[in-house]
Amino acid sequence: MAKKRGVPAHGRKSARFHRARKKRYLVVAGGAVTERQYFKQLESIYDVVIEYQQKNESPEHLADFACTLKKEDERDISTDCYENIWVVVDVDDYHDHSKAAKICKDNGIELIISNPCFEVWLLDHMKACPPSYTLTPDVESAAARAGIVGGNRNKYVNDELIDSEHLDAAIRNAARHNTVENSQGRNRLTPHHEQEYAPWTDMPKVIETLKSNKQS
Repeated sequence: MAKKRGVPAHGRKSARFHRARKKRYLVVAGGAVTERQYFKQLESIYDVVIEYQQKNESPEHLADFACTLKKEDERDISTDCYENIWVVVDVDDYHDHSKAAKICKDNGIELIISNPCFEVWLLDHMKACPPSYTLTPDVESAAARAGIVGGNRNKYVNDELIDSEHLDAAIRNAARHNTVENSQGRNRLTPHHEQEYAPWTDMPKVIETLKSNKQS
């Protein structure tokens, strides 16, 4: 439920020209460059506020951090609550995704996994990530060749390719590798069996939420 914000008791400007505030979202992630830039672009496309908090921590610790930020936000009566909170993680060398998933579920937060890395989703903007691409170097190289990332160490997103048309294509392409078999591995989140559901990305859920909330 949205928090109520006090309205000044006087002042024609504030009374007559009250502006609807943009919906707020929170992303907690480990990515310092690529993901931050990507969500900044989504902020512009969907006309919302996406607050991005980054820490070089494991998924479990990022989930704990998101819970702390959620509680702090709920105590702040000067703003509306976050519409959604997403913990956005890669697989990398971590094996605590099931613990992160439980923390998120217990606290009304969504865990968004890209396996093996966020570039799976970025590549989907151009073409479906091939099923054989289960390792980070393969996916990162393919994303660079496709032109969706570039710059220093290919960490920078090509903003011109992040638009409604490419987002719709990304959702369609993700469905091609987010198979029923992969979804079973994604739901189990068995430690040290991450390759059983690669390639995978939960990012379509984020886009669908932003799209539906914009239309509401």
